[in-house]
Amino acid sequence: MSFEKELNFLEKNENQDKSINNKIRSTVSEINDLKESYPNLPNDFFDYLLEVGSGNIMESQFKVMNVLFDFNDLGLEGIYYLPDNIKLFGDNYSGDFAGFDILSNKDEVIEFWHDSNELHYTGKTFRKYIRENILMEEI
Repeated sequence: MSFEKELNFLEKNENQDKSINNKIRSTVSEINDLKESYPNLPNDFFDYLLEVGSGNIMESQFKVMNVLFDFNDLGLEGIYYLPDNIKLFGDNYSGDFAGFDILSNKDEVIEFWHDSNELHYTGKTFRKYIRENILMEEI
């Protein structure tokens, strides 16, 4: 299991009684469809969806989706702009989003900052990025 440390951390530190923390694990079939549509995504993203699942992290610290989306999907295309090669996987509940460059074979999370309408290349892998959003110290 690739995300065993993260799962153990969430089990100990996330309030399991709050339904807002419920996650939905993706099926192998759903992951295969996602891989077929977006072959350049990092394997850790797929493993996370299979092992941890999509949903809120730490009472809405961050939300990971099981699909990639853009501003057209949210009805925000008239307000914000994303290049076609950037697809989003999550948000921080403060108006900022996280995603990937789907044409790049690089495991790097890219943030979209709503206040400046800019992309920020984090230099962080998906695993490092998600650990920070779980509020997990580097292990």
